[in-house]
Amino acid sequence: MRFPSLNVDIRDVQKVQLEILLEFDRICKKYNITYQLFAGTLLGAVRHDGFIPWDDDVDVCLTREDYNQFLRICEKELNNQYFLQTYETDKNYISQFAKLRKNNTIFIESGTSECDIHHGIFIDIFPLDNILPNSFKGEVQIILLHILYSLNISQVKNLCLGIESVINRYSCLFIHSFAKAIPKNWMDKIQKSVSCLFNNKKTKYITLLTVMYSKNMYKKYMFKRKDFYNTILHEFEGHYFPIPKNYDKVLSNIYGNYNKFPPKNKQNPHHGVIKISFTEGKNWSLNNEKKV
Repeated sequence: MRFPSLNVDIRDVQKVQLEILLEFDRICKKYNITYQLFAGTLLGAVRHDGFIPWDDDVDVCLTREDYNQFLRICEKELNNQYFLQTYETDKNYISQFAKLRKNNTIFIESGTSECDIHHGIFIDIFPLDNILPNSFKGEVQIILLHILYSLNISQVKNLCLGIESVINRYSCLFIHSFAKAIPKNWMDKIQKSVSCLFNNKKTKYITLLTVMYSKNMYKKYMFKRKDFYNTILHEFEGHYFPIPKNYDKVLSNIYGNYNKFPPKNKQNPHHGVIKISFTEGKNWSLNNEKKV
């Protein structure tokens, strides 16, 4: 399978992403950091023992505490072939979760092509935060995060243009006109603070809060904390990585009948990639945020 309009085999990209995943796994094992395969990568492991054939990324998740530990450890431990991208290491990076990118490669997505950031081939690293579902405070957190997420993506015009809903697209473009005036570092700090609102409590549930474009996301990726730490090893591309022991429940919650393949016309890469190179791109330093 090839990327639409690009003379690149998706399998070649997946091989690099597996390489990055193995570096992530190496660090986590060395420092006893708990994580698991997540979302489409979890589905790929269970249904295909590897990548979904048309998937063009890798997803992993950790609790916020372990996520923060991983970020700290990378400063001294990460192999210099890779760059840990957060809004702190790459000031124009728009997302609230981390990406681990390979230096000297290019994987430019249409939505963020205008951003001056590291555009290397990557894997996504998601923190899961404490939540209080079905409570007044929990509902306030959801509303605030939805507003903040909308403001955040509105700073990038191409992300607005990529929204399918016409009403939401034009709303985003309208917000874009003044969202750019808000200092990005303020937005990042506020959004993180709201995501971590209940992280001083041992809540029963955790979920994905760094991608909050709908309340449905909140429910789909909800875990019981005790279940998150109950993992098994499962094959993925000839290697073994941790997945939730109750993977059937997790995948059913996200995808419904996850063993049913989507229609052929939906079996395509989903990141809107417009340029890929395995030999170009600059080398980025984790410590000084500069291209070297």
